[in-house]
Amino acid sequence: MKTKLMTVAVLMILFNNMVQAEWNSVRPGEEAETPAPNPAGEITNLTAEEVEKAKNEEDRKRFEEAAKLLEAETKRIAEEEAQRQAEEEEKRKAEEARANDYPELSLTMAKAFFLCKEGAHYTFSYYPEVSGWHIFQTYGPSDTVMEIYHNGESIVNEGKSDGDDGDNYNELQHKYLEAGERYVIQVYLEDKSDVGEAILNVRLQEHLNDLDTPLTLGFAKKFWLSTDDYDQTHFTTTFTPETTGRYNIETYSADEDTVMEIYHPDGYSMVASGESDGDRGVDDEELQVKTFEAGKTYTIQVYMEDFDNDGYAWVHVWRSPWHPLNCSLSKKCY
Repeated sequence: MKTKLMTVAVLMILFNNMVQAEWNSVRPGEEAETPAPNPAGEITNLTAEEVEKAKNEEDRKRFEEAAKLLEAETKRIAEEEAQRQAEEEEKRKAEEARANDYPELSLTMAKAFFLCKEGAHYTFSYYPEVSGWHIFQTYGPSDTVMEIYHNGESIVNEGKSDGDDGDNYNELQHKYLEAGERYVIQVYLEDKSDVGEAILNVRLQEHLNDLDTPLTLGFAKKFWLSTDDYDQTHFTTTFTPETTGRYNIETYSADEDTVMEIYHPDGYSMVASGESDGDRGVDDEELQVKTFEAGKTYTIQVYMEDFDNDGYAWVHVWRSPWHPLNCSLSKKCY
């Protein structure tokens, strides 16, 4: 806004200087320094009065042109300012609506909650910052049901709200979401008379071209594993936490059996003997819960259990205030 005001001021100064310069070029009672030739080529001597009259007419035209320029610039600045104010008002209303919305899901910390009365449910909103494939997953001992709404319509495939695609009777939904849009996620118990607890986590699948970058909290890496290709028999990545605490390291695959190793910065495996293929995730997948120290880099390696298998697999790191394997409260997360 300050720049626009300065623009108008500069235009006005230039305009005033231009008019003043023209007014001072010839004064009443003076003759023109150089006679102007007429169309016949003859030199005509003009009186001071005639020169002044011609200059006044020329000044008037210049004044009108400058006034039009000033008016156009003022109008443009006013329109830009009106547009800016409208955008700010729209943003303010969106922020106000978002503040009054359901509790928001985050990629960095899962939601944990109790469902302890008939018909009880928990509803959350989610505003993706990046367009892409997102995975919503519930954890816990109860049979949960999940709905995902966009513009009032469910985007969960028919019959899949209680598809039990997660671990045991939990849910796992894989959906492509648009950045900046509002999505509403609702979780409740299949048996309305039951009592239970649950964890709801969301993660974003990174692009396949991002395999060489370290893991980011809440982002999943998708990769291909094949026992026929030595270069793809395993996938190795790293993770450096910003905060010391408990982290959940999880794999997921296309109906295959994955194995996971987690190596401490000092080089030794943090996975207990026999637990690299502990199958504590979905079906034959892995879920390890480890305490990581801030600023230290941990190495995670994923490969197939069976040597005749191949397919896509995912690995991601996420956090929760409750332990995902038994839903116990963690005192290390905050």
